[in-house]
Amino acid sequence: MSSLHTIAKSPGSNLLESCTRLLSDKDVLLFIEDGVIYASRSDLLAPLSGKLKLFALREDVSARGLQNKIASNVEVISMRKFVQLCCDHKKVINWF
Repeated sequence: MSSLHTIAKSPGSNLLESCTRLLSDKDVLLFIEDGVIYASRSDLLAPLSGKLKLFALREDVSARGLQNKIASNVEVISMRKFVQLCCDHKKVINWF
């Protein structure tokens, strides 16, 4: 069963580390709110490289001025795509 995991807090929260332990190969990770700061940190995302799909919400990336700093393995998506991801997965797990 695939899940969509959303991370809403910045790297200081260590949510990515907690979340990573529960991810399966079919899961997807979406950075929202202050969580988009993770998307600009290639060093923190390196352990996930090639293992699963990573996304960041465009509105939150723009609000934090990170448009040109997003890691190459993170796809910046619209709110519409966010809704689609929620519909495409059996569960949505929010990390706050």
